[in-house]
Amino acid sequence: MIVMNPLDYINNNHLSYQQVKAINSIISCQTANMGSHRLTCECGHEKIVHNSCYNRHCPICGNFKKEMWIQKQQESLIPGHYFHLVFTIPDSLRSLAYYNQKVIYNLLYSAASKTIIDLSKDKLGVIPGFSLILHTWSQTLMFHPHIHCILVGGGLSLDQSHFKSFKKKFFLHVKILSAVFKGKFLEGLKSLHHKGELVFPSAFEPLEEQVNFKSYLDELYEKDWIVYSKPAFKSPMHVIKYLGRYTHKVAIYDSRIISYDEDSVTFSYLDRSDNSKRREMTLSRDEFTRRFLMHVLPHRFTKIRHYGFLSNRFRSSKVHLIRRMIARQRGVVLPIMKSLDKNELLLKLVGKERLCCPECGNYYTYNHSVSLS
Repeated sequence: MIVMNPLDYINNNHLSYQQVKAINSIISCQTANMGSHRLTCECGHEKIVHNSCYNRHCPICGNFKKEMWIQKQQESLIPGHYFHLVFTIPDSLRSLAYYNQKVIYNLLYSAASKTIIDLSKDKLGVIPGFSLILHTWSQTLMFHPHIHCILVGGGLSLDQSHFKSFKKKFFLHVKILSAVFKGKFLEGLKSLHHKGELVFPSAFEPLEEQVNFKSYLDELYEKDWIVYSKPAFKSPMHVIKYLGRYTHKVAIYDSRIISYDEDSVTFSYLDRSDNSKRREMTLSRDEFTRRFLMHVLPHRFTKIRHYGFLSNRFRSSKVHLIRRMIARQRGVVLPIMKSLDKNELLLKLVGKERLCCPECGNYYTYNHSVSLS
């Protein structure tokens, strides 16, 4: 089995444009390098505020955008329980995935979504509704691509006449999910190789030959692939809390960094092999930076995707139909969760002290960009 550490690739090759852009944006975030704007008040008080970088990999930015997205998702919540599944790939596939990020990530989405849709139709006779979220990191920032799935605990009948709830303990047995997921992923990988859409760095060049790639696939078929099934969400509000933590998450936040200096960075992590005990790890500055950069996504890559009756094309009409079905089945009127408007949300996230003038208490108004040179 050919194995090459993605860290070696970053260390020995040029960084991608997206990696350079991400690190420059993060360094410059909320500094004069990003430009500034002036906030003014009717009383005449002014203050200068540095702009954010709005890079999706920045630990500081994205909170407002995340909250706006979550507010929108509340309108699509289905009353009842939800399942949480995790689709992952074997260790021996991770290196190849790193060198072919966009096509392999897309294959991950395709294999996971087709697994759930096909099994839901064949085994349960329903159209499911679910969202897939890509994460690429482990707790120690190593490259570990996997898909989180948030699945509604029920589906729309194939004739769309009623809504059928699933058992609350589990969706389908993980052995069935794992076997089907493995088959669909490896079939897709074989197709990518046949079409010449895979890139093979020097260490992987032997895999360009069909006979070698077939042996590589055979080894992967022999491995046990695992789909994790986590405890079900008990209510839609638990789903909202999860979405708030994980949908727009980056590889590491400031809250996990314990200390740093010119030479090293120390951060905390949960040791999954030891009952998720919190531990500390110290890395050199270069090593920490390399690990972080492994998780910069390809340009314009969509990491949160919706399927089944939650797909963007059908969501509004199907969710409305399902809520009416559930209300009719239960004999109740279901409340509609209302979203906050932008101003209310901004006040909730930023706080009044940052939006209001300290002199008179009125809200600042955005004036214009300013030059500090």
